[in-house]
Amino acid sequence: MNHIGTIELTTERLTLRRFELEDAASAYYNWTSDPEVTKYLTWPTHQSVEQTEQVIKEFWIANYDKKDFYEWAIELNEIEQPIGSISAVRVDDNIDAVEIGYCIGREFWHKGYTSEALKEVMRFFFEEVGAGRVSARHDVNNPNSGKVMQKCGMEYEGTMRRADRNNTGITDVAVYAKVKSAAVLEAEAEEEVPEMSTTVTKVVAEDGTTRNVISDETMEYVGILAKLELSPEEAEAAKKDMADMLDYIDQLNELDTTGIEPMSHVFPVNNVFREDVVTNGDGSEDTLKNAPSEKNGGFKVPKTIGD
Repeated sequence: MNHIGTIELTTERLTLRRFELEDAASAYYNWTSDPEVTKYLTWPTHQSVEQTEQVIKEFWIANYDKKDFYEWAIELNEIEQPIGSISAVRVDDNIDAVEIGYCIGREFWHKGYTSEALKEVMRFFFEEVGAGRVSARHDVNNPNSGKVMQKCGMEYEGTMRRADRNNTGITDVAVYAKVKSAAVLEAEAEEEVPEMSTTVTKVVAEDGTTRNVISDETMEYVGILAKLELSPEEAEAAKKDMADMLDYIDQLNELDTTGIEPMSHVFPVNNVFREDVVTNGDGSEDTLKNAPSEKNGGFKVPKTIGD
């Protein structure tokens, strides 16, 4: 993914921006001090403005220089103060996946602010960061959070039992996600490959034979397609190997194959469709000559442990 950090995002009613120390009082009174807001969250209810300020300073502002750190204040333009937060709680570059977490002040519930923020953050991760999967989870006892995820186009993937701990204890969590389709991912991959001219030139060598010469641009293009970073020495060696292969193909094309029947295999293959031959007996008697004594249709095996 192409991480660009917590940049400002805007919607019709909201501004998603970085937290500042001056936001501590608004954050504390709007949501961090409310046990109803933090009930299903993984961090404890704040007991003072100073505690909220410490979190903003030490955990959020201190990490804004990191390109893969995403923590936004949800500012309501109408009152010009933050009413909640939304962030990437997990980032997995191995699978281009992001998990989002959010919370908003109780006074601002059921007004569409959370889904408005979530939609914009999802768009940001898909279109600007290059995520292939954006997910979120919620305590099964907090279904309203799941409704926000559904409203933003996420699909329910299942419930993980006793998979998380929040302020209510160990809990089951429902998982929702939205992923890019394979067609969209392929189209984006093609767009990432720069247009380059590829050139293979034929030249006459000193011995009079025609040889293929591959340009540096062609070798660079092949390296991009193969996702290889070649040193100058490796690129030169690869150019020579590719030219030798093309020369050999040219020699094969010069062969006169008139009247020669094509072969299905370079080696002779016989009796591929041979009929099954039935023989007398399966040799079981010879096979069982060294077996233990028979008794009642079975084998009598000596004891390995005493009485």
